[in-house]
Amino acid sequence: MPQVQVYVSIPLPVDEVFVFLSDGRNLPRWHSGVMEIRGTDPFGPAYGNGCVYRYRFPGRHRDFRLECCAYERYRRIGFLGQRMWTPLGSQVPRYDFRLWPQGAGCRVGVQVTSWLTGGMLALWPVVAFGWRRDLPEDVQRLHEVLTGTAGTADVGFDPGSGAIGPQPRPALAGRRFSRSRSLS
Repeated sequence: MPQVQVYVSIPLPVDEVFVFLSDGRNLPRWHSGVMEIRGTDPFGPAYGNGCVYRYRFPGRHRDFRLECCAYERYRRIGFLGQRMWTPLGSQVPRYDFRLWPQGAGCRVGVQVTSWLTGGMLALWPVVAFGWRRDLPEDVQRLHEVLTGTAGTADVGFDPGSGAIGPQPRPALAGRRFSRSRSLS
């Protein structure tokens, strides 16, 4: 499935950036994947795992559920969107943010993953291209919103030093079957 990750250095402490990112209502201020968002479920948690929002994905006319699905204080936050149906299939977006200290500020990894089904699978290169194009601009806006400046941020596809990078793929198990022997 399409998965794109970019990194940005922000000259603010990890805790301050984390508090901003953990409030899903801030997403439309900087993220092109969220047009509008409404507050949390009054009966659920206000933040952290299980916190639920209603949001609108660009180009959609109805609201969808957005739930905080990963929460490690000052390290990681993730939001999982509701399945969005199209005549070609469906997609489920997930937005993940990882933070770690970098000098006097922090480095933020922003990752978008889209699970696609049906005919949308044939379009995954287009979906991935769109995120590769938009996500660097999104993290530049995140930098501008948090710092209040329009200066160019240190944005890239490299996590930098001290990063908690992607985990290695587990090794595939050995062959589960043996080749059949010929009877001749």
